[in-house]
Amino acid sequence: MTEPAGGRAAERAALLRELEVLDVRCDPEVDGVVRVAAALTGMPYATVHLLDGEDQRQLSPHGFPGGSAPGNSSVGAVLAGWEPGVYAFDDLAAHPRFATNPWVDGRRSRLRGYASAHLVIDGVTVGTLAVMDDRPHALTDDDRDRLGDLAAVIVGVFVRRRALRQLADVAAATTIARREAEQAHAELTRSEAFVRALLDALPVGVVAADAEGRLSLFNEVSRRWHGLDAQPDIAPGDLASVFSLTDPAGRLLEPHEVPLARAFAERRISDVEIRIAPVGRAGRLLSTSGCEVRGEDGELLGAVIAMADVTAQRELEQALRRAALHDPLTGLPNRSLLLDRLEQLLPPGRRSPVSLAVLFCDLDGFKPVNDAAGHAVGDEVLVRAVERLTGAVRPGDTVARVGGDEFVVLCPGVPSEEAAQEVADRMDAAFDIPLRSSRGTEHRVGVSVGVALCTPDDTPDTALAAADAAMYRIKSRRRSARAVPA
Repeated sequence: MTEPAGGRAAERAALLRELEVLDVRCDPEVDGVVRVAAALTGMPYATVHLLDGEDQRQLSPHGFPGGSAPGNSSVGAVLAGWEPGVYAFDDLAAHPRFATNPWVDGRRSRLRGYASAHLVIDGVTVGTLAVMDDRPHALTDDDRDRLGDLAAVIVGVFVRRRALRQLADVAAATTIARREAEQAHAELTRSEAFVRALLDALPVGVVAADAEGRLSLFNEVSRRWHGLDAQPDIAPGDLASVFSLTDPAGRLLEPHEVPLARAFAERRISDVEIRIAPVGRAGRLLSTSGCEVRGEDGELLGAVIAMADVTAQRELEQALRRAALHDPLTGLPNRSLLLDRLEQLLPPGRRSPVSLAVLFCDLDGFKPVNDAAGHAVGDEVLVRAVERLTGAVRPGDTVARVGGDEFVVLCPGVPSEEAAQEVADRMDAAFDIPLRSSRGTEHRVGVSVGVALCTPDDTPDTALAAADAAMYRIKSRRRSARAVPA
């Protein structure tokens, strides 16, 4: 892709002035399309770049204040000079054309993920619809196609307005003017039908209301998510019988907490997460953003909300967090989570005494199980051993796996070493009965438990070391006892 000569700069500037878009401060239609572009692609920032001579101006910036910039340094201006199309970059810093750009290398900003679609009117590229991220961000082919669709909507808005202004200039004094006005109205109707069809096709929920708060737009995805796809004309008073709106924790939202109501009250909301739960269906977690809509004269026209389904994303994040902090075989907390809980129970600089016992446990006789029966049986026996350990401790105690057959138990609120030893004795007694595998084979496995009662001077490392040392003393005594001849 090579950049053509800049001989059309004057033509482009004249066309932008004819379209009357350069000095527009608030454009509700374009604002809505830009917000949908951001929600659709998952990018935090979006805008329309317009090329005015040597400068680049921004219309309807979303997620940042916007402004103007010299065209010779702008990523958007460079891409606008390429052949018309949709361009997406997972990471601008990895592209040789943009790696040293001041908006990428940190001199002006640190843009990473980036995608744009050309805005072409009368064969002239007047700018781009761009979505951006300050972190690497990959888009699918469908995301790129829909970004191109949204760019076509913006071009249609500009062209339609120009046509209406031109018709207004010639007035309705003649039959020709009236006929053209009728044709323009028909074109406007077709354009509005296209926009509505596009909004219904998007995988993003869009809800809008007029200045009085009455719903004026509820696209197909929104109806389906709310459970209204089969009954779109349900009375407002009966909505509670169809779906519930809650926060992510499941608390029902008050009427003033509903995102559309907040958009009217707060003028703009971003990334507000709610849960929609239609009756009889699984709920889904949505990230909602939106704002109130005002005309050029400042008159309130309504509000619009865009919603993206983040259910799978949050479930994946939760699964990754669990995988990072739990043992995959037993499901117990791993060493990282154990140390985190110890740091909470033994905060630095504490002044009050600590009532905490740390029990270090090592299974006796487990290695022969692996050696004789194999690791599959060994894993099964280890899970059975964990069931014995967790069944012997108190509610509220933490059992963590810190090694192959090593475990640590945190017992908060233990008043004395004798009380901690009672827990250790119960764990020891839990292995009096052999462990049985699914094959019916019995395996005699025991446990050595070292007990350490924490002092005010203990840290997580010293507490674990003390319990570990106590466990090895128990093992040593047991070996010595077995070595004494009868």
